Amino acid sequence: MVQKSGIQCYNCKEYRHVARECYKPKRAKDAAYHWEKMLLCKQEEAGIQLNAKQADWKDNTDDESDDQALEAHYIYMAKLQ
Repeated sequence: MVQKSGIQCYNCKEYRHVARECYKPKRAKDAAYHWEKMLLCKQEEAGIQLNAKQADWKDNTDDESDDQALEAHYIYMAKLQ
C-alpha cells in the first residue's frame, strides 16, 4: 500500500522517510531474530493472545515479499525441534 508520499522506510515500515533517515535503530536479522519471530508466529497460530509489544514487533517486522520464504524456513526449524 502506497501512501501519498510514495516513500516507505524498509527499516520501520513507516511512510515519509527512507531507511537511511530512519530514527529507529535497525535490528540485526540473526538467528535470535528469526527464533523470536518463529515463536511469536507459533503462539499466534495456537490462538494465544500476544501482548501489545509483541504484536507491534511482529507487525513491524512483517515483509510481505519475504513471508512465504520465511514461513517455509520456520516450518523447517520447527520440525527440527
